[in-house]
Amino acid sequence: MPIFRIMFLLALLAFGVVWIRIEVNRSGRTIGQLQNEVEIKEARNQYLKLEILRLTSPETVSQQAREKFGFEPIKPHHVIVLEK
Repeated sequence: MPIFRIMFLLALLAFGVVWIRIEVNRSGRTIGQLQNEVEIKEARNQYLKLEILRLTSPETVSQQAREKFGFEPIKPHHVIVLEK
């Protein structure tokens, strides 16, 4: 009877070790996928920051104002100074 108990405990221990290895491997894959996602999102974030800088630059704003709305640069004779 004690041999049966020992064999049962060893089988249970072996099952536990295998289960832990499977979970470690699964966790490793999940971590790898999440790291990949983080890298992709960081690259996208960097791209969007550069796009914001490009779109808000004075040159781009002036160009868009001329092309989309027909605005022209202000000429000195268009400026009227009001005094109090």
